[in-house]
Amino acid sequence: MNYTQYITENNRRKTLHRKTYNPLTGEGSDCCERVLVEIPDAPITKMWLPANMLKNGLVEAIIKAGSLKAVLLFYGIDPGPLTIDEVWRLFIKVRILYDFEYWAFEYAEIKEKNSPRDIPFYLNRGQRKLLKRLYKAFLARKPIRIILLKARQWGGSTLVQIFMVWVQLVHHEQWHSVICAHVENTAKVIRGMYSKILKKYPTWLLEGEVEGPLKLLPFENSQKTRQIKERGCRITIGSAEKPDGVRGDDTAMAHLSEVGLWAATAGKKPEDLVQSIVSGIGDMSDSMIVYESTAKGVGNFFHREWLRAKKGESGFDPVFVSWFEIELYQTPIDNYRKFIDSMSDKERRLFDEGATLEGIAWYRNKRKDYSDDWRFISEFPSNDIEAFQSTGRRFYPIGDVDRLRKGCSTPIFQGDVYGKDTHGKDALLDIQFKSEEKGNLFVWAMPGAEKVSDRYVTVVDIGGRSDKADNSCIAVFDRLWMAQAGVPEVVAEWCGHIDHDLLAWKAAQIAKIYQTSLLVIESNTLETEETEGDHFEYILDEIAFEYDNLFSRTPSDKIKEGVPPRWGFHTNRSSKQMVCDHQKKAVREDLYIENSVAACDEHDTLEIKENGSIGAVDGCRDDRHITRAIGVWVCYQYLPPPRFIEDKATGSARSIRGDGVATI
Repeated sequence: MNYTQYITENNRRKTLHRKTYNPLTGEGSDCCERVLVEIPDAPITKMWLPANMLKNGLVEAIIKAGSLKAVLLFYGIDPGPLTIDEVWRLFIKVRILYDFEYWAFEYAEIKEKNSPRDIPFYLNRGQRKLLKRLYKAFLARKPIRIILLKARQWGGSTLVQIFMVWVQLVHHEQWHSVICAHVENTAKVIRGMYSKILKKYPTWLLEGEVEGPLKLLPFENSQKTRQIKERGCRITIGSAEKPDGVRGDDTAMAHLSEVGLWAATAGKKPEDLVQSIVSGIGDMSDSMIVYESTAKGVGNFFHREWLRAKKGESGFDPVFVSWFEIELYQTPIDNYRKFIDSMSDKERRLFDEGATLEGIAWYRNKRKDYSDDWRFISEFPSNDIEAFQSTGRRFYPIGDVDRLRKGCSTPIFQGDVYGKDTHGKDALLDIQFKSEEKGNLFVWAMPGAEKVSDRYVTVVDIGGRSDKADNSCIAVFDRLWMAQAGVPEVVAEWCGHIDHDLLAWKAAQIAKIYQTSLLVIESNTLETEETEGDHFEYILDEIAFEYDNLFSRTPSDKIKEGVPPRWGFHTNRSSKQMVCDHQKKAVREDLYIENSVAACDEHDTLEIKENGSIGAVDGCRDDRHITRAIGVWVCYQYLPPPRFIEDKATGSARSIRGDGVATI
């Protein structure tokens, strides 16, 4: 972009950010569809009302009549000041059913930051982004399920709780809620928002005769459970520190705060406590479950749930607000041309992601307050990857893994491969791909027709058999483009749980169908585990007898001298350090193409342990990662450069081994 383009786009963004937002009139709100309505004798004459509100009978009548006075005349009622005020009150009682932003500004007060005074709850940009996602489920009459990754100081937790207050005060009686935080005092502070709102809440907004002010009263002498008696709604608090008694029985809404800080207690993990709270919440409309937290490292329950939500596996809607979506973080610029000239590559990426130049100026100045990049980034993240970067022991730099992710793509095939049998000689006959909705094999490129020496490499990491154990993983690398100064690419991946002998034959089938590729089985699991260790050599020897391209760590000249081959790649501390260091370089220098998002996630969770070893953060896996580290090392350091093979007699390409491509 040139100077003019930068400045033009920057002005457009600033104009958009300065766009009038008035929760009383509804102007500037984009959280739901709104329609301009004019009522000349109303206290607010021009209103942008939620579109679905216009279907209400009273609102339809007022709009059709043209004024509050006219609608009274239509019904034969003397339109005096008192009756007009009564119609307006009825209109407000309808509006608050549909318009949270109006209700929050008029009837909910919060403590002003860095001040003792209370102020109307006026939603900032970040809060409006979150409200839009809450409304998405609310207006669709679906259960509200949100996982909120918070940055600093924009009030995400405040909005979640006040939205729940709105549901209990305006929409539902006997609609009970739970607030659970990492410590009980935080839960009490969150519940304190109720008391502040109830203290000044107009009782005429409620149905029936209600004497004010409203109060939170103990429920059956419990200090942890309070009730809004007039609504029959209970609010229970608890903490991860003291999980006993925090259950979701007869509960419709749960606000789980700072979940990333929830620590495992004796006999109970965070996921167990979460399950005990949310298990009683049904999938009815207006039910609500929100996990919210600042990022506190990778590999914990909150991080795992965030990743599942991003993949669409959990039913939760992931919401993240970056630092540049927060109005506070802006610094004026005197000379735009000079500033643009001084921007780093990272700052230009921030602009591409949506930051204003004034925001980047703030970011640059704020960075000077921190001695470590990772501390600053985790406090003021630009994206969710940076947010979870809260340790200084990452093995792979964030930017390198983020760049690796950009090469990922959707598989063209999901299913598995099958031969005439699951093991033995017949397993390598009539191998075919079979499409399956829940198959463990994902393919980004089918076996190619081009005949290239040492084209494919198939790498196996052996995991456990149970669903809770590490996956076993098979990854296929295509070295075709290395014959033309390109890089290898991951073209297929099998991940799942299977008996180890069947896994070895499954890997041989996949390797066979990919032009009898070099099959590299990471063998230390077989060599060290009690159940398989006694006969692992038999498994690999059996495969080697039928499959003639199996990786051996015994040098070929020694094998010729009669030394028995030792099949498989043995991963010890030294060899793991070697392949991981090589993989770090490969990721940094774009030396291979990754297609699997899950493999990138594992790169993100690899860290240097306190004892200097390399491994996944507790709770995470590295089975995909180790196949990449071994596979990329084999592609570059073990095999010779690939070359196209041409039949001199016919001038056509031929296979080294004469294998078929898709069916054998």
